[in-house]
Amino acid sequence: MSNEDIPILVVDDAKFSSTIIAKALRGAGFTNVRFTNNPLQALRSLEKKPAQILIADWLMPSMDGLELTRRVKALDKKNEQFTYVMLLTARDDYEAMHKAFGEGVDDFLNKAHLRTQLLPRVAAAQRITTRHNGLLRDNRLLEKKIRDLKVTDLVDPVTGLGNLKFALDRITDTTKQAEARGGAACVLLVGINNLDVIEEQYDKPTVDELVSGIAAKVRQLVRPLDIVTRPEANMFAVITWQSDIENCTSQSFRRIFDSLYMHSFKTAEGYIPAVVGVSISAADRTTGYPNAKLFMQHAYDGLTRSFATGVISVAQYNPGQITASRDA
Repeated sequence: MSNEDIPILVVDDAKFSSTIIAKALRGAGFTNVRFTNNPLQALRSLEKKPAQILIADWLMPSMDGLELTRRVKALDKKNEQFTYVMLLTARDDYEAMHKAFGEGVDDFLNKAHLRTQLLPRVAAAQRITTRHNGLLRDNRLLEKKIRDLKVTDLVDPVTGLGNLKFALDRITDTTKQAEARGGAACVLLVGINNLDVIEEQYDKPTVDELVSGIAAKVRQLVRPLDIVTRPEANMFAVITWQSDIENCTSQSFRRIFDSLYMHSFKTAEGYIPAVVGVSISAADRTTGYPNAKLFMQHAYDGLTRSFATGVISVAQYNPGQITASRDA
């Protein structure tokens, strides 16, 4: 990053030293430099537009440099970034400086040496902050790749349940089992109809906590051999084999609907109500077995009806269209 690009924020209530700093930085080609004499204004400025280097006076009326450093480092942690903090001081107190380093201060510059030491210190800060923020950026990319790999690896990172690919694979396995053994393959979808509204009202950790709570509840309500997955953000799919297609009815799965419909789930932000819909799609040798994607679509069509009607939607597979549909 060139001198023209690197953002620097100077916080100093002394006009004399501010003038020296401004002249030195601009003379060295630094053009992205902001000045303020108020630490609180500095924090507001950093919240809107981060700086890579912060040069601040240690002693200021409204907030000293150490408190400003603590708040800047907290902001850095929140935003996953690094701000190099250089404090200006007229002190040579070793104990005070040792304490300041423990608070997160990265460097000191005695005001008596501003003209001779400012630019070399800023150049060093520029190298360090560019490297540090580059590492943070690389780490974010690595974390994203890991998340992507988890998705590719069939696992939903929030609930630990299988994702869409996993669900489709299990539907294929279950239909093959039904073809070989007889009985019926059944896909039950549990959808959260108000998830979009919840996501607008709460932060991601709270939404994840809610979704995980619903996932745990669904797993409690099904048989041990039934497979619970999360194919979409607002949806859980239960893939199950039944000995007879007549077992794939609303009565068989009503306990799931009754336990979830308009139920409030406990989170760190309090109880949050979830509006759910439930659909059941079933197939056996008589109806014929759809491929996994068509089976899922068949169940999803039923879920749309369940959202609209507020009751369980049940349908046996019929090639080409959804017939023999009954809501209960």
